[in-house]
Amino acid sequence: MKRLSVPVRMFFTAVFLAALLMPGCAGKEPGSTSITKGSFRLGCDEALLPVMQHEIREFTGLYTEAKVALRDAEAREVIAEFAVDSIRTIVCARELNKEERDALAAAKVTIQEYLVARSAVAVIAHKGVLVTELRVGELDSMFSGRITHWSGKRGTMIELAVGGLNSSANEVFRKSVLRGGGFDPAARSFPASKDLLSYVSGTPGALGILALNRLTGNDGGVNVISVATSAMRPDSTYAPGAYYSPHPAYVYQGYYPVIAPVYVYTRNIEQDVSMGFIAFLTSGAGQKVFQNDGLVPATMPVRLVHLTSQQVN
Repeated sequence: MKRLSVPVRMFFTAVFLAALLMPGCAGKEPGSTSITKGSFRLGCDEALLPVMQHEIREFTGLYTEAKVALRDAEAREVIAEFAVDSIRTIVCARELNKEERDALAAAKVTIQEYLVARSAVAVIAHKGVLVTELRVGELDSMFSGRITHWSGKRGTMIELAVGGLNSSANEVFRKSVLRGGGFDPAARSFPASKDLLSYVSGTPGALGILALNRLTGNDGGVNVISVATSAMRPDSTYAPGAYYSPHPAYVYQGYYPVIAPVYVYTRNIEQDVSMGFIAFLTSGAGQKVFQNDGLVPATMPVRLVHLTSQQVN
């Protein structure tokens, strides 16, 4: 656990530019011979680790001569390794930002990108926190440090928990909620999602953010906060400012305000096993894995059912 330092953007820039100066290992993935045989390394955003483990298990179960070596780290670190060609295919719970795209373009790196699913950044609180709904403006004030206590200055102290410096959840949340601003320097930083979840569930007054994929099936010890923005209304029959949880149906419909797209990026152009894996992710079988893990498929129809609860199931 670490305190989150203030110059986050400067840190990101330094990490990424330093990685671009590292010697790469360009070339075809060793052992990759066809779309269903051979091996390749996959860089995986830590936020997506459980679902990608499931995807790999399904893929290699179907194609027993295919092997995928999984390298998981926070998004920015995975992208930095992709930039220097030490990993040629990665999956991230956010889109490449302008800084990263500009750096890749300057290095004359050609990439292919595939939207394979949609996720979200969930807001979670300790079970003892009675608040279950917050507006985006309130979240902005809390996570930036302008509001420090629940229910006024005499209330319980808000103990903030966020991802590590290279976290995709942090970047999506900062863009969607903090309008590009920074987190309160007092916020505790957790590079491992399981540690963040453990902290929030065990710390009275705790408030944190977590990628939806890391919360699904593990939400019993925390409250999942429903979020509202004044601009959101499903249609003219609804009043603006309704609250929505990060339920997949609300992510699919765009009602939940902190949505994270899931992209695969690759430098490979040959028809090797990495391209076979990407094809699997976009197929019905691969999309079903995303759906079963609580994400929203990007390339197959989604059947909506009536919701009896706004909590994540």
